[in-house]
Amino acid sequence: MKVRVAILENDSNYLQRVVSIFNNKFGNELEIYSFTDISSAYRCLDDKKIDVFLANENIDIDFSMIPKKCGFAYLVESSDIEKYNDKKAVCKFQRAELIYKQILSIYSEQIPNITGIGESNNSMKTIVFSSPVGGTGTSTLAAACAISIANKGFRVLYLNLENFGDSDSFFSCDGQFDFGDVIYAIKSNKSNRKIKLQSTVKQDSTGVYFYSSVRVALDMLELKADDYLTLQTELKMLGEYDYVVIDMDFPRNRKGFAFFENCNSIVIASDGSQVSEIKTARAMDAIQILDSYSEYIIQPKFSMIRNKVLGNTENRDEIRVIGEIPMYESCSPSQMARQLSLSSVFDQLL
Repeated sequence: MKVRVAILENDSNYLQRVVSIFNNKFGNELEIYSFTDISSAYRCLDDKKIDVFLANENIDIDFSMIPKKCGFAYLVESSDIEKYNDKKAVCKFQRAELIYKQILSIYSEQIPNITGIGESNNSMKTIVFSSPVGGTGTSTLAAACAISIANKGFRVLYLNLENFGDSDSFFSCDGQFDFGDVIYAIKSNKSNRKIKLQSTVKQDSTGVYFYSSVRVALDMLELKADDYLTLQTELKMLGEYDYVVIDMDFPRNRKGFAFFENCNSIVIASDGSQVSEIKTARAMDAIQILDSYSEYIIQPKFSMIRNKVLGNTENRDEIRVIGEIPMYESCSPSQMARQLSLSSVFDQLL
């Protein structure tokens, strides 16, 4: 099903260019109607059941003429403007892919119950990186794993669910959306979640898909264990990814551990130190106890990567060690993740 979009613009040359680009790149997703005359645009809104209406910021719009189920945004010249006259704003001078995603985002908020975007992907695998030990490079390993998977030709999403995590330390891409938009869609239930997930995701030059970090870290505290499951289910229904690599804080309650039941692999990072190994052993003891009371057994899903290793280490009985990564010289997080992605240790997770 195509999203019907009407564009009202005084600049006929710009209008012709943007319509041509949209038809070439998104002809299967969008049905574009373009106008320089406001009366013709108003008639089209009802006649063609327009889903999203974009109008130049200098045009005086009579909002009583816009149907209730039609989303609206002004076309503005600056990428710094997110709202204009208390309405959403879309920068007209940006890559077509970014305008397309903003159109989808507006559409998702108008049609919360629509279905049919993507196909369910029951084969999508979820790999979680989490650790009861701080400072062991869990986030870097998760990012490196995602890059390694992308290098093998798979479609992979890196999803940072840490309370104070930062996806943008490892990946970058233009676009104004961040994970806060996804949180709002999940918690408010006012937007179509699948379309919101599709319209706010970004793709790094490595091929890894990701969501930019929330602007205010406290927004992450809004997510509960049940929301993680909702998010995972929606990603499967979206049908876009072969793998989702999740970077998250180690659970502190039964509901948090219950999320692991729906994951394929859980990787703990340890630096091989005595403190790190003791904390990991205590965590695995706790998981074994939880398994004894649960219908689902999660302990076999756990494995360990020893990171930043300086000397010899021993194998452990309570968890499978799939590899060791030596200490590297200091470099930026993104450079480190790219360097670690070359390790064969991540192949054991596929």
